[in-house]
Amino acid sequence: MSTLPRPLSQGPGLVEKHVLGMAEMGYRGLSEQWLKRRAGDLHWQLIARAIGQRDAVFTCSEGEPLYAAFCATSLQLSRPHLPRLGGEIALAADLYRVGHGRLASRLLITSDGDVVGCMILVSTFVGRSEPGINRSVVRRSPRALAMPPEAPLAVRRIAEQASAITRNIRNDGLKLTGMSGAQTILPCPATDFNAAGLLYFPSYSALADRGLFQAGEKHTRMVACRHVVYLGNVEPGEWTDILFQKRPWGHNVILRGSEERPLALMRVRFRGDN
Repeated sequence: MSTLPRPLSQGPGLVEKHVLGMAEMGYRGLSEQWLKRRAGDLHWQLIARAIGQRDAVFTCSEGEPLYAAFCATSLQLSRPHLPRLGGEIALAADLYRVGHGRLASRLLITSDGDVVGCMILVSTFVGRSEPGINRSVVRRSPRALAMPPEAPLAVRRIAEQASAITRNIRNDGLKLTGMSGAQTILPCPATDFNAAGLLYFPSYSALADRGLFQAGEKHTRMVACRHVVYLGNVEPGEWTDILFQKRPWGHNVILRGSEERPLALMRVRFRGDN
């Protein structure tokens, strides 16, 4: 794997190239979990570089640790069948600003030179108001703030939709109309949490897929797109409810923590021709 600055004519982004092996490929094509982990790491590297840091380790003005937590991610795979074992995949990421205190990256995914899809990630800085308590995560400002270029329309739209959904839930509560199934899963700290002690953002998708499979949704279709709005986090040992609504194209999914606390809203579509 190589991480290289993009040419100045293409903006101050990053490009990674990988040979696709078992770590990068999943049961049906490119591993979504691997892809999101790499996309998240590139996003954090871009932020660090934009504020003049070598390492993606952030603090507030008081020196307390901060985390660039994701508000929303949007993955769209127009040709998910293209990546293959032994092939090459390139991930090209650029950073943008999307309003006060929020940053976004757009990841272009190509396989052996052909476009496979893209991912948009929107983040804000957060910290814990109570040490070690994930429920106490609140927005905070970093010691230095990056000022990358303003985001293009497609990126702004994802950020604006996520903000509107979050605002509506805060004002009116989470509506469960039409949810047709539910499963309860206990996230595992060894596999689902990150080094900050928080439920890792790719794990939300993994928990949703696990819940659907546990409920009998044993589809093998490739994911065409997955949109996620992140609303909260959980403590290790806290059970998570996976509520879902089956649709002809895929599923709407809600993740809840204890006391019916909303954790995420998700919409996943599958390819209809495999």
